[in-house]
Amino acid sequence: MIKVFQVLECGGPGGTGEQVAAICNDLDPAVFDVSLVYAVRDGKPDEYRAKCAGAKAAYYVPEMTREISPARDARALARLAALFGRHKPDVVHAHSSKAGALARPAAKAAGVPNIFYSPHGYGFLMKDRSRASRALYRAVEKAAARIGQTIAISPSEAEFARKLSRGPVHTVCDAYLGDFPQPRSHDGIVAGSCGRMTYARHPDAWVLLAQRLTDSRNGVKCLWIGGGEDEARARVNLENMNLLGRAEITGWLSAEQARERMRGLDVFVHYSRWDAMPNAVLEAMATGLPVVASDVPGNRDAVEDGVTGFLVKSEPELLERCQLLLDDAALRGRMGAAGRERVRREFSRERMIKDLSRLYAGGASS
Repeated sequence: MIKVFQVLECGGPGGTGEQVAAICNDLDPAVFDVSLVYAVRDGKPDEYRAKCAGAKAAYYVPEMTREISPARDARALARLAALFGRHKPDVVHAHSSKAGALARPAAKAAGVPNIFYSPHGYGFLMKDRSRASRALYRAVEKAAARIGQTIAISPSEAEFARKLSRGPVHTVCDAYLGDFPQPRSHDGIVAGSCGRMTYARHPDAWVLLAQRLTDSRNGVKCLWIGGGEDEARARVNLENMNLLGRAEITGWLSAEQARERMRGLDVFVHYSRWDAMPNAVLEAMATGLPVVASDVPGNRDAVEDGVTGFLVKSEPELLERCQLLLDDAALRGRMGAAGRERVRREFSRERMIKDLSRLYAGGASS
């Protein structure tokens, strides 16, 4: 039996938490004895523990927080080292920057033989942080990269990892974790986005796109599924631009409600400033929607330009590609079908678990 500890500080709602829950639940219990070591950013610890029911044991470490805090980080490091020393796992797999910075040295100090790290989006790529903060994150990543092996969640992330580390770098893409619903019939044509309305997702560009699309095409509506810290400002902008009735922000919905609203889209828009592996894009493709996304790492790994949608470098190009898709139902159908097939082929849950299982057991991913 291979004893595996999954470590993350961003349990709860969100892509990384969902991916780690899937790993805990899907690893073969006849081969792997899985434990969870976690903190939560949003949500409640008990709720996230219940989501990871496949983990036989769970250890809540609230000192493990996203932001850098020397005192808290020292306490978290000591707790992790003691935990690994007491239970002696064969594998420690840390997810996200803070867990990686803490769990890797703690695992090395405890003599863990196999140490893995998945960034799920490097902190130094976040453009809402200061230049000094990003430089600090890069320095921490480079120092910690001397320990263990990296499991990148996309080919783009693997490229960054190879620049930071001399150790092995594997690529195991995040999986699409849902089903494959069919788009539903609806009135008019709808272009929409889904996710947290925050700086990283560029809601200002979405508001301008909504104005330009609805002005240039009769019967077109725009939709943002979700809410967030920039929601109030975006609503004010929609009102000031006389877009109410033509553009809608739903606010936070349950996962089931969000998926139902996505089924009512014709084109999916994801003009993010940066990304790791965008789960919303995978979900849109699985729903059979063509995707127009910004040409940044992460999006490039999900969207096959000209086949499952378009990658764009500017807001004028974003408008042009959206208009092209809105005007051509046959093109939307071809790209949507290609996207659905790509998700089945490249981003299956089964493939992710198979590749991770091979790595944990000492092999190499495909």
